[in-house]
Amino acid sequence: MSGTVKEAHLGGAARFLRGFAWCLVHTVQRPVISGVRPPLDEPTIFACSHVGLMDPVILMVAYIRHMIRPLVAKDYVEKNGFTRRFYPLAQCIPIDRRNVSTKWLEDALAALAKGEHIIIYPEGKRNKSGEGLLPFHSGVALLAAKSGARIVPVYNSMWHFPHRYRLAIGEPFRLETPPEGDLSEWLKEQTALIQDKVAALIPAR
Repeated sequence: MSGTVKEAHLGGAARFLRGFAWCLVHTVQRPVISGVRPPLDEPTIFACSHVGLMDPVILMVAYIRHMIRPLVAKDYVEKNGFTRRFYPLAQCIPIDRRNVSTKWLEDALAALAKGEHIIIYPEGKRNKSGEGLLPFHSGVALLAAKSGARIVPVYNSMWHFPHRYRLAIGEPFRLETPPEGDLSEWLKEQTALIQDKVAALIPAR
């Protein structure tokens, strides 16, 4: 990977959005973060559980000075005129859940190569029950394998106003070197490993 985090800069509009989001989050959600936030001194993939629309915003505010790009469902991005303008302005990368496409992977790899960071939700959709984790898809393992970037697991707890938003951030780790040839079994194993890392952050009841 050739990029460094020094190459990734937030533009003026992005800084304005981040500042607005910071005020909103610290007024309404008032997040409580468990675990030690690792410094973003190298391109990083955040592998997160997904329970609500504010999940990426909370994490982006936690690292407000860094270029963090969430993967967002293409159908959300193209929902209406406002979303078509807003999501690209917020540095989101669309991922097509309805058709097989590698465009999201190419865009995410390019971002990591520039020193940016990626938020990915391996469950593929929101877990509206907030209980446990939905099965992970293998895209997160594929992205990590092709980029060589480290992974930081994140667990988001279900949030309801007026309670405080709670999330847990785990220790960074890297996948083992992928084998030559067919990667299907390897991707399954590594995807299970990533899911276990996120599941380990689920708070005990």
